[in-house]
Order: sequence, then C-alpha cells, then structure tokens
Amino acid sequence: MFGLTDQEMDSYRNFAQNFAVEELTPQVVADSQLLAPVLVKGEKMYPDMPFVNQLVTDLETVITLTTTTMAYDYAHLQAESDLLEDEIIEQLHTKFETFVLNQFIRYGLAFSPEAITRIVSQTILELPYIYAAVMEDDEFNEETFLEERLQAYNDYLDSNFGEDELDEEDEEYFDEEDEEFFDEEDEEEFDK
Repeated sequence: MFGLTDQEMDSYRNFAQNFAVEELTPQVVADSQLLAPVLVKGEKMYPDMPFVNQLVTDLETVITLTTTTMAYDYAHLQAESDLLEDEIIEQLHTKFETFVLNQFIRYGLAFSPEAITRIVSQTILELPYIYAAVMEDDEFNEETFLEERLQAYNDYLDSNFGEDELDEEDEEYFDEEDEEFFDEEDEEEFDK
C-alpha cells in the first residue's frame, strides 16, 4: 500500500502516531490556555480536573487523527502521484487546515487559528522524515530523498511563516542558533 510493505506501513503508522502523542501534543497543550469549570472548596477554586483531562485527551485524539490521516495522504501522494513536493505540501496544508477545524468542532474544543496552523505545519514538516525512516528498499536513499525536498520545505516556511510572523521567543532561538554556526571571523565578515 502506498509503495510500502505491510511491515513498513505498520512502522509508518506507529511513527506518525508517536510523533503526534509524544512530540506534537505536549507542545500544543503546553502553549494552550485550557478553559475549564472550577470547583469551589471553601475559599479556594480548583479546576475540574476530569474535565481538563478530557480536554487534553480530545486534543490528543484530534492531533493523532490528523497526523495519521495526513501521513497516509503523504505516502499516497509520494507513491502514486506526479506532484512536485511543493504541490504536495500545498495540497496537504489546504486540506488539513479544514480537517483540523472540523475535528475541533466535532470534539467541542475551543481553539485559535494559530493552533490549527501549528498542528498542520509541524506535521507537514515531519512527514518526509517519517516516510524516509520506514523505507527499507535497498534502492531508496534517505539522504537523497530528504535533500531533494529540502527547498520545498524552506519555501513553505518562508511563505507561511516569514520573519514578520516570528515572535520574540522564536527570534531569540534563531539568534542563538546563528551564533553556533558563526565563529568570530565569520561574524566580522558577515557584518561587512
């Protein structure tokens, strides 16, 4: 299926689900403001933890469904279409923004447009790595596969998340990363 053996398909699904549960969900939950009813005990108010836990479970379900479904679409498009990588990215982005919106509504979750964009974009950026990691074909070269697609993903990032959309925390992160790549001589040359 999708150019993958049964074993590769099982691994592919597991990798996609692990990414959703172990990496993406914790990031989204950590950045979310969860609205929950409160319980009053004496003069103190406590969030209704069963309600909060159900919200987190529903959010994890939405992210896992999105990631798994998008991974299957990505594998299908890689194996059975003539689309270029940038066309695949655009098709997935458009389709899954609506998909995530519908899932949030179906599960009764309050959300922001940023949450939808984050789930879709981070999943899209992870898909080539998940796909390449499971390919066991001797003729498949993981490095070549990823290198051939790198420009499409750089363009996706630039067009959807240009520098204007970076917040202060992101800018600090990229500034720190830049410092690691430049030594003092490079910095002097760069400043000229």
